[in-house]
Amino acid sequence: MKKINVMLLALAALLLFSCEDKKKVQQDQQKSDVEVVPLHEMPGICEAHGTVGDGSSMNVIEFINDDGDTLYISKNGQDVMGGLIVGDELDVIYNVTKEDVFASVAVNLTSLQHIWSQRGADGREQSLELNPGGGAATYNMSVDYDSWEVKNGLLLLHSPRKIGSETPAIVDTFEIMQLTTDSLVLMNGDLVTEFGRYN
Repeated sequence: MKKINVMLLALAALLLFSCEDKKKVQQDQQKSDVEVVPLHEMPGICEAHGTVGDGSSMNVIEFINDDGDTLYISKNGQDVMGGLIVGDELDVIYNVTKEDVFASVAVNLTSLQHIWSQRGADGREQSLELNPGGGAATYNMSVDYDSWEVKNGLLLLHSPRKIGSETPAIVDTFEIMQLTTDSLVLMNGDLVTEFGRYN
């Protein structure tokens, strides 16, 4: 009789521990099935730098930011200035709502990185060189630039600060009106400047 009681107690304990383990596994599975995306908890406008992923399509940008996080951003009818090419650097301004993440401005930085040329008023060729890493140079232009960046969808061209001068470096701001494989159109105020690419 004692043996039967001991066996029943052992069986009950085994079943109890088994149920607890099964319950814990189910809870762990439920936790892993829930994807927490803190970005959606903060609706607003964001700007990020990253690269275009190979999961991009006609309507969606797979965007891998500099921290390695992947976002799927709806193009929402917006064109990507310079094209949507897998592996290219991208600067994107996107809006976050509870329902979606959608682009308002996207600029392909890799497409900007070239020597852009035009004919000056005197007929001479003038060029603006935008290099990877943010370096810039000008040739036969009336202004010198030594660096560039894209912020808020705008192209910022920085003039070098003169040695010994107390005045800060000049930054010219341009709206990117068009960016294709062979054309760059910039606007500063009412002034529109068109460049072509021959390299």
